[in-house]
Amino acid sequence: MKIVSWNVNGLRSTEKPFLEFIAKKNPDILMIQELRAHPDLLNLFLKVVPGYKVLFNPAKRPGYSGTAVYYTDRLNIESITSKLDSQILSSEGRTIELTLNDIKILNFYTPNGTGKEERLAFKLKFYKEITNYIKELLKSGFSIVIGGDLNVAATELDLYAPKENQNRSGFLPKERIWFKEFLQLGFIDTFRLFEKQGGFYTWWHMRDPKRKKNRGWRFDYFLISKNLKYRIKGSKILKNVFGSDHCPIELSLNF
Repeated sequence: MKIVSWNVNGLRSTEKPFLEFIAKKNPDILMIQELRAHPDLLNLFLKVVPGYKVLFNPAKRPGYSGTAVYYTDRLNIESITSKLDSQILSSEGRTIELTLNDIKILNFYTPNGTGKEERLAFKLKFYKEITNYIKELLKSGFSIVIGGDLNVAATELDLYAPKENQNRSGFLPKERIWFKEFLQLGFIDTFRLFEKQGGFYTWWHMRDPKRKKNRGWRFDYFLISKNLKYRIKGSKILKNVFGSDHCPIELSLNF
């Protein structure tokens, strides 16, 4: 099974590279973050991606936030929903959950925490609610795959200038502590199974559209519960896929 996650920074602006990418890559599941799409565009994309079903979760605020998941009939998806038992996780179009047998697959787009103090406070509440929600799923016996834009560089290896950015949201101590404690629940940062070095990022400033300077941050992740570790075939950053300020990431699993 091949799962891809991509923050598209607006589906309308990424339309052509998105359609080319999904046709070429042909993933079983494609998670989208930062949809920022209006209903008319969503209706179009229901028709122009053959072979896939899709759930859109746009924010109530037009042109803001939002997630989507495309999935194929090759998978026996039992359910897919954006309505979780959590008001925070269900707000602003930031979460979609799929159920595949005893596995929960979640697409998260966490707030970035910049700007006003209340946005950072909301981001930290969102992180806490992810932890609480996942704990309940683990108690219920589910294995878990999490993908998406978590808006945190977990370690100094995960951004180009850690010292200069230590007071910036995305690399604040309290954000990185959350990530570390979350892994301690029994999760694996899948990319780090295959690459131990720094310099691998998933977001770059739009002033460097070709990513030549590689002054980036690794914001996008696939985290997987440890009981699924033996199923992991690969976890990649697809740096050479353009169309957004983020690049896609890919997780391959044996199922």
